[in-house]
Amino acid sequence: MPVKIAEERQVERQWMILKELDRCRVEGATKRHLADLCHVSIRTIERDMLDLSLSQFPIIKDKMGRVTVWKLKDGYKLPYPEVKLNPSESLSLILAEEALSFLAGTPHYHYFRRAMSKLRQSIPAENDRFISDTKRAFAFRFPQLRDMERLSSMISIAEIAYRQQKRLQLTYRSASSGKVNERKVDPYGIYYAYNALRLVGYCHLRKDVREFNFDGRLRHVLLLSESFDEPENFDLATYTQTGFGGIRNRNSVSALVHVGPPVSRWVKQQTLPGLKNTLDLEDDWIELHFETDGEEGLLRQVLAWGSCVKVLGSEKFKSTYQAEVLQMYRNLI
Repeated sequence: MPVKIAEERQVERQWMILKELDRCRVEGATKRHLADLCHVSIRTIERDMLDLSLSQFPIIKDKMGRVTVWKLKDGYKLPYPEVKLNPSESLSLILAEEALSFLAGTPHYHYFRRAMSKLRQSIPAENDRFISDTKRAFAFRFPQLRDMERLSSMISIAEIAYRQQKRLQLTYRSASSGKVNERKVDPYGIYYAYNALRLVGYCHLRKDVREFNFDGRLRHVLLLSESFDEPENFDLATYTQTGFGGIRNRNSVSALVHVGPPVSRWVKQQTLPGLKNTLDLEDDWIELHFETDGEEGLLRQVLAWGSCVKVLGSEKFKSTYQAEVLQMYRNLI
């Protein structure tokens, strides 16, 4: 490894150690914890701690019961460095802000804009001309998420519920029946895909993991006092990878789906991955042709459309759909 790269990684690692010690001021941190955090050996951590001590960082040894831990000296304030950006780094942040503008109205985008405002103040004036000239070569036109100003507080409540592992009560209007329903949901996470922000969680009515879009159908989100434990085998990133439209190592699935009103009117406004063709039928029905290698995600989507769906075409997908509907029915009785 080139010496320069090795030195840069050492500096990054030592700064990571200092930040962790700053975070763990009360309980301290063991060498094993720091080694796991930095993905290095304990011996490497020991060398880094020695270097930091020789550089006048007041790292002290302490005991928590029988365990030896390291801390920063009480009263010491870690000198966080000023952000210094070169022209290319400055430009990348400005472009990222524009690319994420479709999230406007969501709580995190609000704080992202505030953070960007602070970072802009650290951009040297001499970089302005470079940024202004180069920005003209880029344009982003992602569809704006709808109704985010109204939904922002609901997203925040869902995020709090996830962190505190508290159950939610969702009030929403069914796209298929138009009725207002309530569901108790254990929130497992929130993800964005295909121009929709979705809450993923265990639905107590369906007795399975389901997705709930943050859109016009969602009327109210209530944080309950009931606690839950997220299954150890559930991982949000893995779950979203099973959604249709992602990269898979499996044979593609063809599906022909008829969707009737009122769901059909809502579906026509959505961006659906794997959708190859849409055909308007009589009486406000539509015909959807899917080609996808994410069968599980397609199945979840079709099930979400409720009783306004007829699955045709592929016998394999049709059988899977019918078996899932039967299982859902059994869960309800």
